[in-house]
Amino acid sequence: MNNNLPKSISEGSEILTSCEEVKSHFSSDLEIWKAFKSGNNSAFILIYERFFDSLYSYGLRINRDEDLVKDAIHDVFLDLKKNSESLRDTDSIKFYMFKCLKRRIYKELKNWSNLKEEMETTDCFEITFSHEQTLINKQIDSEMTKKINAAIKNLSPRKREAIYYVYYEGMSYQQVSELMGLSDSKSARDLVYKGLRCLRDSLGFIPFVYTAFL
Repeated sequence: MNNNLPKSISEGSEILTSCEEVKSHFSSDLEIWKAFKSGNNSAFILIYERFFDSLYSYGLRINRDEDLVKDAIHDVFLDLKKNSESLRDTDSIKFYMFKCLKRRIYKELKNWSNLKEEMETTDCFEITFSHEQTLINKQIDSEMTKKINAAIKNLSPRKREAIYYVYYEGMSYQQVSELMGLSDSKSARDLVYKGLRCLRDSLGFIPFVYTAFL
């Protein structure tokens, strides 16, 4: 976990250590978010510490420029701190932060004439299979893992992105639809379904849990 807060974010804070107290006092994202909005700096630092790594990993899936991603994350947190009182409530901080970061990165890239082409390349939004996503009781050896990753790589970037949100980040179809600019949760479900069906056709099985809806 990255615990090195930029000075512009942590400046004026008295209590990095009191983040543990925040963790013990608040049991949900909504409670932490409300504390942050009310001016609790420990809640703000807790949000930074808890979500920086996942934001960084997510940002690199959108664009591989590490400096751009770090700057975008930094700007997102500065905007949060600046506008804390006017923010809407959320019961999923990760989802809220992902939306902010994706919007920020796209804003930084808006002047790139080849942005659309870049986002459509097969290397965009790369995800890697791990045993945590396997079907229950399915034995996966190293050779099969390679085949699974090759099959995932052959999916379109949009299908990979949708699968990532659902199976790697545990997001709902409604959240996926908002992150991807889809019309509704059914469109998100259909996109995930198509991706999983491609994997099943290629591999003979679906290498992820929670496939009862198929």
